[in-house]
Amino acid sequence: MSIKRITAIVPTESLPELEKYLRAAGVPGMTINDVCGFGEHVNYFSRDLLMSNARVEIFIGIERCQEVIDVVKCFAEETHVTAGILTVESIERLVNLNTGKDVPGADL
Repeated sequence: MSIKRITAIVPTESLPELEKYLRAAGVPGMTINDVCGFGEHVNYFSRDLLMSNARVEIFIGIERCQEVIDVVKCFAEETHVTAGILTVESIERLVNLNTGKDVPGADL
Protein backbone atom coordinates (compact mmCIF):
# COMPACT_ATOMS: atom_id res chain seq x y z
CA MET A 1 0.00 0.00 0.00
CA SER A 2 1.29 3.47 -0.75
CA ILE A 3 0.60 5.16 2.59
CA LYS A 4 3.15 6.62 5.00
CA ARG A 5 2.87 7.67 8.63
CA ILE A 6 4.86 10.76 9.48
CA THR A 7 5.46 11.18 13.20
CA ALA A 8 6.88 14.40 14.60
CA ILE A 9 7.67 14.99 18.25
CA VAL A 10 7.70 18.72 18.92
CA PRO A 11 7.39 21.07 21.89
CA THR A 12 3.75 21.31 22.95
CA GLU A 13 3.73 25.10 22.77
CA SER A 14 4.55 24.98 19.04
CA LEU A 15 1.43 22.98 18.08
CA PRO A 16 -0.79 25.92 16.99
CA GLU A 17 1.89 27.12 14.58
CA LEU A 18 2.57 23.61 13.23
CA GLU A 19 -1.16 23.20 12.62
CA LYS A 20 -1.19 26.41 10.54
CA TYR A 21 1.67 25.12 8.37
CA LEU A 22 0.02 21.73 7.85
CA ARG A 23 -3.42 23.20 7.05
CA ALA A 24 -1.85 25.63 4.56
CA ALA A 25 -0.22 22.63 2.85
CA GLY A 26 -3.58 20.86 2.57
CA VAL A 27 -2.80 18.05 5.01
CA PRO A 28 -6.16 16.28 5.56
CA GLY A 29 -5.73 15.61 9.27
CA MET A 30 -3.43 14.79 12.14
CA THR A 31 -3.51 13.05 15.51
CA ILE A 32 -1.86 14.58 18.56
CA ASN A 33 -0.78 12.84 21.78
CA ASP A 34 0.96 14.25 24.83
CA VAL A 35 4.26 12.47 25.41
CA CYS A 36 7.07 12.74 27.91
CA GLY A 37 10.70 11.77 27.53
CA PHE A 38 14.30 12.86 27.53
CA GLY A 39 17.00 13.16 24.95
CA GLU A 40 19.37 15.84 23.76
CA HIS A 41 17.65 18.59 25.78
CA VAL A 42 17.10 17.80 29.47
CA ASN A 43 14.60 19.66 31.66
CA TYR A 44 16.73 20.53 34.69
CA PHE A 45 13.75 22.27 36.34
CA SER A 46 11.79 19.00 36.64
CA ARG A 47 12.36 16.41 39.37
CA ASP A 48 12.57 13.55 36.86
CA LEU A 49 14.37 15.47 34.06
CA LEU A 50 11.63 14.58 31.54
CA MET A 51 10.36 17.00 28.91
CA SER A 52 6.69 17.27 27.96
CA ASN A 53 6.16 17.27 24.20
CA ALA A 54 3.52 16.45 21.63
CA ARG A 55 3.56 13.56 19.17
CA VAL A 56 1.90 14.49 15.88
CA GLU A 57 0.95 11.65 13.51
CA ILE A 58 0.00 12.25 9.90
CA PHE A 59 -1.15 9.58 7.45
CA ILE A 60 -0.37 10.62 3.90
CA GLY A 61 -0.07 9.11 0.45
CA ILE A 62 3.46 8.31 -0.69
CA GLU A 63 3.12 10.90 -3.45
CA ARG A 64 2.84 13.75 -0.90
CA CYS A 65 5.15 12.36 1.78
CA GLN A 66 8.24 14.40 0.91
CA GLU A 67 6.12 17.56 0.60
CA VAL A 68 4.79 17.11 4.16
CA ILE A 69 8.29 16.35 5.49
CA ASP A 70 9.49 19.58 3.89
CA VAL A 71 6.59 21.52 5.47
CA VAL A 72 7.44 20.21 8.95
CA LYS A 73 11.14 20.97 8.44
CA CYS A 74 10.26 24.48 7.20
CA PHE A 75 8.04 24.99 10.27
CA ALA A 76 10.88 23.94 12.58
CA GLU A 77 13.37 26.24 10.87
CA GLU A 78 11.14 29.30 10.57
CA THR A 79 9.75 29.07 14.12
CA HIS A 80 13.14 28.20 15.66
CA VAL A 81 12.04 24.92 17.21
CA THR A 82 15.03 23.84 19.29
CA ALA A 83 14.05 20.21 19.95
CA GLY A 84 12.17 17.46 18.15
CA ILE A 85 12.36 14.54 15.76
CA LEU A 86 10.55 13.33 12.66
CA THR A 87 10.12 9.73 11.47
CA VAL A 88 8.52 8.17 8.41
CA GLU A 89 7.07 4.65 8.36
CA SER A 90 5.30 2.58 5.73
CA ILE A 91 1.73 1.58 6.52
CA GLU A 92 0.62 -1.82 5.29
CA ARG A 93 -3.11 -1.13 5.48
CA LEU A 94 -5.37 1.75 6.56
CA VAL A 95 -9.06 1.06 7.19
CA ASN A 96 -11.77 3.67 7.73
CA LEU A 97 -13.70 2.34 10.74
CA ASN A 98 -16.78 4.35 9.76
CA THR A 99 -17.15 2.67 6.37
CA GLY A 100 -15.13 -0.50 6.93
CA LYS A 101 -13.31 0.13 3.65
CA ASP A 102 -9.60 0.42 2.93
CA VAL A 103 -8.38 3.98 2.43
CA PRO A 104 -6.30 4.34 -0.75
CA GLY A 105 -3.14 6.41 -0.47
CA ALA A 106 -4.35 8.72 -3.23
CA ASP A 107 -7.17 9.88 -0.91
CA LEU A 108 -4.71 11.26 1.64
